[in-house]
Amino acid sequence: MKPNIIHSIVICLTAFALLFMVACSSQEESLPDNVTEAVLYLNIATIGQTRASTAELPDNEKMNSVRVVVLHAADGTVEHNRHFSLEGAQAQKTILLKVTPNEKKKIFLFANEESVSTVEGVTVEGENQTLTAFFNSYTEGMPGFEAVVNNLYFAPDYSGGKPIPMSSMYEIDFPEKGNFDGTFYVVRVATKFMVNFMNWRGEEVIVDNFTIASHADKNFLMAHVNDSEQNEQLFNGKTWIDWLKEVSDASSENDDYAVTEAAGWLKDYELPAQADKAITYTHGTVTVGKPTVDIDNLDNSKPGVAKNIPVFYLPESKSPKAGATDGEQEYTLTIKITGRDEPFVCKLPNLKALFRNTHVVVDITMYNSNEIIVDVIPYSEVILEPEFGL
Repeated sequence: MKPNIIHSIVICLTAFALLFMVACSSQEESLPDNVTEAVLYLNIATIGQTRASTAELPDNEKMNSVRVVVLHAADGTVEHNRHFSLEGAQAQKTILLKVTPNEKKKIFLFANEESVSTVEGVTVEGENQTLTAFFNSYTEGMPGFEAVVNNLYFAPDYSGGKPIPMSSMYEIDFPEKGNFDGTFYVVRVATKFMVNFMNWRGEEVIVDNFTIASHADKNFLMAHVNDSEQNEQLFNGKTWIDWLKEVSDASSENDDYAVTEAAGWLKDYELPAQADKAITYTHGTVTVGKPTVDIDNLDNSKPGVAKNIPVFYLPESKSPKAGATDGEQEYTLTIKITGRDEPFVCKLPNLKALFRNTHVVVDITMYNSNEIIVDVIPYSEVILEPEFGL
């Protein structure tokens, strides 16, 4: 992807869906002795990284716990509300549940609920307002879970390596005879940013700070993807989760922006009305080393890089682009460098939405002319290409 030069800054931004796959874990509930009983076989997995990578997925992006809530679709009452503490962080988990056959069911999946210290949109009598307290208030046979859980929102806290909350909902038709098995994905309630600095100047560069504006401060627990004609055309008969995974898989093979743009962007979704959508993220000092130059063979030369690559997480957000009629968004990057009076400011190219589970990669290249090139590769989250994204 060719870099975009804006106000003498070139920014390369890549977004990917955070899809990750690993080996299956052990089953939670043994098969019934009576073969006439119905068994729901759940292979629960995180959506993986959009580009092929040998790097190990960090533990905070895996599942440390899983909760499964199964509803009878006819009346919305709870059939199962089960919480599973996992033995270490896992990207995939297999669970078996005995269920009533021959009916439609709604399956709500959650991971890392313990990371949500305070949930809003509901009152749990006599309990702290934790997500776990809310879940525990719904026992088997109780109605009303779906409506209430869809209204829950919270202020995400990604600090200290806390496991990222995840959620999803599936509808299935359970057969009259036999069992049901399938793979079900949970989607991270977060967007991931990775910022790469490449220095071709003849000296070390100190970035005093850089900022990204404007992001939200609160997210719904469940994704609020609108049932609109725009989304119907984008998904082309798929659910939004299946679309997201497909885009992520494709971008892992080819992260060229044209591929992302062709896949489209998920732009028609909602944030809580209570969310402040104009928050600015600020990252502190970054030291970027000097380049290594081979005069005899310039192809062997390498740019200086940051000693610690900035990696951070922001909430799902919506920052509307002025004049856009289709929900397109834009985000502003500001870079302050030691020795330069004026900061570099530009709109991040190739980033048209910041839906949950998006992985944004920003490549910043600095030259002796004081020119800065910022290149953004989207989803390639869904991702700046849609991790849902570009």
